[in-house]
Amino acid sequence: MRQRLIAAAVLSCLAALPLAAAAPATPAPKPIERVFEFRLTVDGQQHWKNGPQSTEATTRQEYVVRTQLRSDGVLYSDNLLDADQDLRLEIKPQYYARKGLNALKALNGGQLPESSEAAEALAERYQKAGVTCFDSFECNNRAVERLAALNALKSNTRQELEEFLAAPGIGYANCPISIRVKYDVQVKGIRAFDRKKEKLEPYALSRSADTTGSDDDRKTLCEKYIVTVDTLKGGVDVENLFLPSPPGTSTMSRSGLAMPTETVPLPPPFEVLNWTSEKLRSTPTDSFKAAVTLPLKAPLDGDFTVQGLFDGSAKVSFSWSFKPLAAATALPPAVEQGRKPVTH
Repeated sequence: MRQRLIAAAVLSCLAALPLAAAAPATPAPKPIERVFEFRLTVDGQQHWKNGPQSTEATTRQEYVVRTQLRSDGVLYSDNLLDADQDLRLEIKPQYYARKGLNALKALNGGQLPESSEAAEALAERYQKAGVTCFDSFECNNRAVERLAALNALKSNTRQELEEFLAAPGIGYANCPISIRVKYDVQVKGIRAFDRKKEKLEPYALSRSADTTGSDDDRKTLCEKYIVTVDTLKGGVDVENLFLPSPPGTSTMSRSGLAMPTETVPLPPPFEVLNWTSEKLRSTPTDSFKAAVTLPLKAPLDGDFTVQGLFDGSAKVSFSWSFKPLAAATALPPAVEQGRKPVTH
C-alpha cells in the first residue's frame, strides 16, 4: 500500500490512519512543515438581459494566499482524501479515535483507562472541558476525537488499543498566514425597480476591496486546509481550496443618484472556485501553473432575484505550490498572523 504524509493547518482535522500491529519502539518521527500558497487572478466580463433591462459588468480579482501546514511526520498507508468515498468514511473515525486515545492517555497519566467505568469518568471530564469550546473549530474537533476514543475503548481491549497507538502523533501549535485580496466589480446599464418592471432608469453598481483579509478569513484559512502527500509518487491531494470572501464596499446609483455605501462580503465567482478546487483535488506534483477561460453564468454581484440571462467569460490564471518550508518562495508583504493552540 502507498504511504502518505498527512498535513493540515490544525492536526485535529481529519487524516488517514491504518490499524497496524505493534512494532518495536523507534525514534519519534519529526514534524514536517510545508507552505501552502497560491496566486489567482480573474479578469471577466458579463452581459445581462431581462426584457428591456440590460447591464454590462466587468471584474478584476486577485488573491495571494500563504499558510503553513504541518504533518506529524508519520507515514500512513491509507489516504483520507482517497477517491473512494466509502474508504474515506472508514478512515475518518479511525483517525479521530487515534487522536482521542492519545489525548486520553495524556489525561490519565500516560495510560489508557483500565475499565469502562474509568473511561466514563474521563468522558465526564472531557464534557466539562468541551463546554468552553464555544465556536472554536479546533476545540470542537477534539471533543469529537474524545468521543471516538471512548467508543473504541468500549469495543476493544486495552492491549489492542495500545497496539493501535504504536505510531505517535503530534498536534499543530501555530499557523502563520498571510492574505492579500484585491477585488473590483463594475456594473452599468438600465434596470427597472418598480413592481411591474416598466420604469427603466440608468443603473450602476461598484464593489471593491483591497485587504489583507478579515479575522474570520484568517481563522477559516488556518483551520480548514487538509492535504495529503504521496511520498512514493509525489502526488498531492487537497480536500478544498478556500478563497477568502473579504468585506468590501458596495455603492449603487439610480438615475445618477448615489445610494448609501454598504459593506458587503465579496465572494469569488463560483465557476472559478469550482475549477480551482477541481485542479487541486489530485495533482501529480507539489506545484503547478494553469490558465483557462471560464464561462460566467451566475451574476457577478450575486443577485439572482433579477432573473433573466447572464452570459460572460473570465480569463483565469492560477499558480499553486505545497513545498517544504525551506524551499518555499516568499510572497509579497502582507499581515502575518499566528494562532495559539487551544488548550483545556
